[in-house]
Amino acid sequence: MELSPRIYLPLLVSLFTAGRSLSAERSAPQLSEVAGARYRLDAASAKSSGARLLAPGVRRAGFRFAPTVAPADRQAFLDAVASARPEARRLIAVVDGLVDVRIGPTGTPGAIGLTEDGEPGFRVTIDLGLVLARYGPRGVERTVLHELGHVIDHALLTDDVTAALDAGIPAGLGCEEGKLGGCANREERFAESFAKWALDDIGVNLEIGYKVPPPSPPLAVWGAPLARLAATA
Repeated sequence: MELSPRIYLPLLVSLFTAGRSLSAERSAPQLSEVAGARYRLDAASAKSSGARLLAPGVRRAGFRFAPTVAPADRQAFLDAVASARPEARRLIAVVDGLVDVRIGPTGTPGAIGLTEDGEPGFRVTIDLGLVLARYGPRGVERTVLHELGHVIDHALLTDDVTAALDAGIPAGLGCEEGKLGGCANREERFAESFAKWALDDIGVNLEIGYKVPPPSPPLAVWGAPLARLAATA
């Protein structure tokens, strides 16, 4: 897959100092997104919007794991996906055929997860050993689902949906260094909140990520637009 230099360093793709995460991000222009989303799920919506149709063959495909991924690491990644609520798993199942998975160092010092935006899909790298050593299985679940939140965001979610979801995340709380807490960018706010919604876990006692405050509504209420999309996918 040809990759662009655009990289999302998610809540769990962070730089760690003194046991907590600091975010870092490199960005480039959006790749072929129409109103915020690269794909549409039906031919009529694709035609009317000018976006690409997510082909049935891609939707039926699963994650592509690099040959270097050990069977146990592959299973740990899949177990993290299986831990998500059914609606989140449904959305992941729609996009998993777009995702190449690598396990190992991300290439960014201290970053534990990385999502790279390419054509036609995405590459997700998880430093599984580092995550497991620092945060245990719960941290692995959070990291994997955060990264897949980035994929769902840019593959499927139009601007109106992401704006409605972002409105439910408190802004300006715990703002640190201009990039943590309420000051995290919109993509990271969503990915962190998606992982919390998917796991029904606001992250108490899990010191990981961008420190974005949990959504103001209950997680099930906040994620209702995602559940509706999953129901139609």
